[in-house]
Amino acid sequence: MKNIATRILGALTAAGALSLCGALIHAQSYQVRRRTVLLPRIKSQKNATTASTLRIVHISDTHLLAHQRRRRAFLESLAELSPDFIVLTGDLIAADSAIPALLADLEPLLSIPGAFVFGSNDYFGPELKNPLRYLRGHTGTDVEKKASAGHRLATEELRSGLTSGGWIDLNNARHQLNVNDWTLDLVGIDDPHIGLHQMPQPLNVASASTGPALRLALAHAPYTWVLDMMDDDDATLAFAGHTHGGQVNLPGSHALVTNCDLPRRYANGLFEWPPPKNHLEEPHVVKRNGTVVAHDNMLVNISAGIGTSPFTPIRTFCAPEAIVLDIVAV
Repeated sequence: MKNIATRILGALTAAGALSLCGALIHAQSYQVRRRTVLLPRIKSQKNATTASTLRIVHISDTHLLAHQRRRRAFLESLAELSPDFIVLTGDLIAADSAIPALLADLEPLLSIPGAFVFGSNDYFGPELKNPLRYLRGHTGTDVEKKASAGHRLATEELRSGLTSGGWIDLNNARHQLNVNDWTLDLVGIDDPHIGLHQMPQPLNVASASTGPALRLALAHAPYTWVLDMMDDDDATLAFAGHTHGGQVNLPGSHALVTNCDLPRRYANGLFEWPPPKNHLEEPHVVKRNGTVVAHDNMLVNISAGIGTSPFTPIRTFCAPEAIVLDIVAV
């Protein structure tokens, strides 16, 4: 009996070690997801002329450290996707020393129009925490969370580096610009996960463009009330990160947590918001590659992110990702 017990314990230990090894490897299995949004002309602008496809590359949750060569190589490779516009939704760094590395990796993209908002880990360094606490539910948004956060990071250095190339700081701000044939009406909020959000006042700017118009909304953490607020602001498409897609998922990419009040089926992917009122109706969520037609509801694109906290560098059934979103006026 003793030998059998020893063998069972040995087998379980080996299985655990293999699972951990696989989770560490999976955390570096970087993927590019390709999604398409078909935007009816009547939704974009009734008298708009035909426009070319607008290609947006969505980057989120890089949690970069300077020594992470594979992650940095993946970031640098995103310039090969030929984007028209870049969206960053926060948690970009894990240490001050990562700022020059991040800016160097993004340098090929800085000549392309882009916009960003910050997450809590762009203000405060990561801390070692018990990962099981996330299973108890989301951690809330309050001032106490800011007070108990990790050491302050060089946020202004990061902000200056991103804006120096012309990217727009959308933390509690609005901006409007033309990209190719498109008019982009941009709105963003600072990280609601630590209570920094404040919806900016509307712009009193009339667009002279005859091309299709989009209102794009950015936030780091996709709390349901944040998405509702963006929908009330008439956003066409909202971008967020924060969830890591659940990070440690069950087979079939079933998330256990979202680290906010968003239902787990929306942990990552492209979907309509608000959700169906009929609870028997299954919401359509594009988790990997796919096409969605923009109807009356706002669309939301939540990235599973590229990185993880340095203290939990694992993923299961949820590969790190950057997203290519092609917007096509039809």
